[in-house]
Amino acid sequence: MNERNFSIKVLLNVEQGGYSSELLAKIPKNLNSQLIRQLVLGVIENNIFLEMAVVEELDKPDKTLPQEVLTILKVGVYQKFFMNSIPDYAIVNESLNSCEYFKVTQYKGLINSILRNIDNSTIEKKISNMPSVNDRLKVKYSVGDDFYDFLIGNYKIKTIRKILNSFSEVPNLVIRINNLKITKSKLENEFKKLDIRFEEHPFLENALIIIKASNLFETDIFKNGYFTVQGGASILASKVLNPEKNSKILDICAAPGGKTCHLSELVSNTGEILANDLHGHKIEKIKENAKRLGCKNIKYSNFGATSFNGDLVNSFDYILLDAPCSGSGIVSRNPEIKLRRTKKEIEELVITQREIMDNCLKYLKVGGFLVYSTCSIFKQENEMQREYFLDRYENIKPVEFSYRDNNISYLSLMPYEKGADGFFISKFQKTSS
Repeated sequence: MNERNFSIKVLLNVEQGGYSSELLAKIPKNLNSQLIRQLVLGVIENNIFLEMAVVEELDKPDKTLPQEVLTILKVGVYQKFFMNSIPDYAIVNESLNSCEYFKVTQYKGLINSILRNIDNSTIEKKISNMPSVNDRLKVKYSVGDDFYDFLIGNYKIKTIRKILNSFSEVPNLVIRINNLKITKSKLENEFKKLDIRFEEHPFLENALIIIKASNLFETDIFKNGYFTVQGGASILASKVLNPEKNSKILDICAAPGGKTCHLSELVSNTGEILANDLHGHKIEKIKENAKRLGCKNIKYSNFGATSFNGDLVNSFDYILLDAPCSGSGIVSRNPEIKLRRTKKEIEELVITQREIMDNCLKYLKVGGFLVYSTCSIFKQENEMQREYFLDRYENIKPVEFSYRDNNISYLSLMPYEKGADGFFISKFQKTSS
């Protein structure tokens, strides 16, 4: 299988509900991962634009094409419009070869005709003539109707443009220094020896932004657990919880485990952390990472966070509730989110978040602290949830924490901010039973 056909297979899986970040982690070593990532993410990021361009070329615009044919065309059109280094004849030949691989040879003539005749200026002119700025933005940035409606309901057009622009940018590669094994200065010296370029993180002392590095994850310093890859906002959430040594901590929705391991570091491997996740295979990945990082105070469970667990009542000094959410703050890592997230899904997630919070407050000791966080930029999952919690529960109060020398009780980070994804963090203390 070549890079193009592997990319088409990934895109077909995404159409069936898969996530690009998980699928791209399985690229065979004999293939060019950089090219595959460019094709897959480029097609998803421009999906509506590409599909409109294809439909414009059909004799019957309402004609339904097999998904394999449409995906072959979208990859070809993306290469033609956005990858100037590939000559047109090569794009056509590769697309026709893909017809053979995916057994849709009866569409060769159609694909050949569309890719030879399609004109970028035609579709761009159609977009520019759209009377509504909202319609133009939805097509230009390939955003689904429901997702865009949530953006409009939360932000002004100027901010929406910044958000949408950030979705198509390569996210910062942030690493957290594992102070269980190495100091920041020593790790920086190791990076310099290996010619790994980095810069300071804008709001975290124990993190760096990697600028350029080849084979970063093949180095001994990675294999020995001196650092781990973790988003800046995710690092901040554990830091805001700020657990004391020898305390008992619950990470209720722990996967992929970055925050769990950070909590272990923050308490210097003392006390006990219960890392829970509904999916057993994700627990295994947390265990692998914890072993590499030298985290020794973690126990594991895999029950559904929305199901009440009577054995955990009044058991924890600290709880980290990084809730299931829309993922609207991490679209640059999973661009399919902006296309397929629906209003119904987000409304259901809001209910789920409340159910988990209800259980967590029963698991928290009186006087204990809880951090509620999401990787969302929608107020329905963030500020409005925080107000709901404070109104619903008389036995909690907001707790201030420090961020960039300011004391605040909640924080909304935007996806265009350096060193962070779109993220929300709020902190509470349980005042009575």
